Amino acid sequence: MGKKFAWYLAADIARRDLLDLWRSKMLLFFFILFPILLMSMFGYIYPPVLKSNPNTGNIPTSFPNLPVTVVQMDYGQSANLIAAKFIQISQQQGLFIVSQTPNYQDARNRLVEGNLKGIIVFPQGFSDAIAAGQPATVEITVDETNPTTASVVQSEITAIFNIIGSQMSTQMIKSMDPTSYSVNPTFIIQPISVTQIPLISGVASSFQFLAPGFMALTVITGSLQGVATAISREKEQGTMDGLLVAPISHQSIILGKVAAQTVRGMIQGLLILGLSMLLFGVQIYGSPIIMLIVMVMGTASFVGVGIIMTAVAPDQETAQMMTMLLQFPMMFISGILFPIEQLPLWLQWIGKAFPLYYAADALRKVIILNAGLTTITPDIMILIAYTILTMTVAIPLFDKAMRR
Repeated sequence: MGKKFAWYLAADIARRDLLDLWRSKMLLFFFILFPILLMSMFGYIYPPVLKSNPNTGNIPTSFPNLPVTVVQMDYGQSANLIAAKFIQISQQQGLFIVSQTPNYQDARNRLVEGNLKGIIVFPQGFSDAIAAGQPATVEITVDETNPTTASVVQSEITAIFNIIGSQMSTQMIKSMDPTSYSVNPTFIIQPISVTQIPLISGVASSFQFLAPGFMALTVITGSLQGVATAISREKEQGTMDGLLVAPISHQSIILGKVAAQTVRGMIQGLLILGLSMLLFGVQIYGSPIIMLIVMVMGTASFVGVGIIMTAVAPDQETAQMMTMLLQFPMMFISGILFPIEQLPLWLQWIGKAFPLYYAADALRKVIILNAGLTTITPDIMILIAYTILTMTVAIPLFDKAMRR
C-alpha cells in the first residue's frame, strides 16, 4: 500500500509540473520551438555531399560564388588566355565571383578586410615559361582565418588549373611530331602548377583560427546568460525588491549588472586565450589593446539583450529557455564552428544579424592577421550600434517590469 501511495504521489507531482508548463504559454512556446529550430538549422549546416564528374571537368562545391581576385603581373598572351579561361570556368560552374586587382598588396588588403577569400597571381615570366615549353607557376593566397573555407578555395583553384592544364596537354599531344622528343615531358604532364603564398607566416595550429571564435562566443553568451539569470533569480528570491526600494536609480542597477557581466566575460575570454596559447601554441599577431576593445564591445552588445529577455520573461526558467534558444542557433550560424558560406544566403543574413559574427570576425582579424583598428572599424561600429539599440529598448522595459 505504501509503495502504491508513493507512486501515486510521484505521478501527481509530475502531473502538476506538466500543468505548470502548459499554463506558462511563453515557456511552452519556446519549449516547442527550440528542437524544431535546432533540427531545421542543422539540416542546412550539413549540406548534401556533391559528387564530381572527372569526365566533364565538373567541380562540386558547398561554397558557391566565393569572391576571389586575379592579379596579373604578366600580360603576355598565354597569361591573358589562361586568366580568361580561369574566369570562364569559375563563373560557368558557380565556384567563384572573380574580380581583377592591379597589384598584390591591394588584393591582400581586401582579403584582410574580409572582402575576398582568395588571390590568384600570374607572376612575371609566366607567358615566357609557357612559350619556352617549361612548366609555369600560378601563386595563390587564401583567407586563412577559416581553415575549412581556405582548404576549399585552394583545392578548387587547383582543380580549375588542372582542368586548363589537361586541355593544354591534350592539344600538345595531338599536335606533337611522333619523331620529335624535344618537348619537356614535365611540361606535357603538368603545364601549370599552383603554389601557395601564406597570408601569415608561422601559424602554429588549426586552433589558431578557432580560439578567437571561442573567445567571442564565451564573452557574448556568458554576458547574455549571466545577466538574464542574475536578474531573474533576484526577482524570484525577492532581493531585487530590496534594490528597488533603495535610494538608487534603475539605471544604476542596470549599470552595475552590466559592469559585473563585462568583467566576468573578459575573465572567461582571457582564460580561453591563455589556455590556447599555453596548450595549443596560439599566437597573438595583432594589438592586445585592440583585442580587449573588441571583447568589451562584444560583451556590451549583448548585455541589453539579456536585460530585455529578463524583463519580458515571467520567471527564471523562461528566461533561461529564451537565452538558450538564442545561443544555440547563434553559435552555429555565426561562423564560429562552421563556415557561414556553406549556409543558404537567407540563413547567412540571419547569422550576420547577430553581433557574435562581428565580434568573432574582428577578433580573428586582430589575432591572426594583425589587423589595425581601421580595418575592423565596420565590425566595431556594428557592435556599438547594437549596444545602443538594445540598451535603449532594455532600460524602459526593465523600468516597466520592475513596477509590476
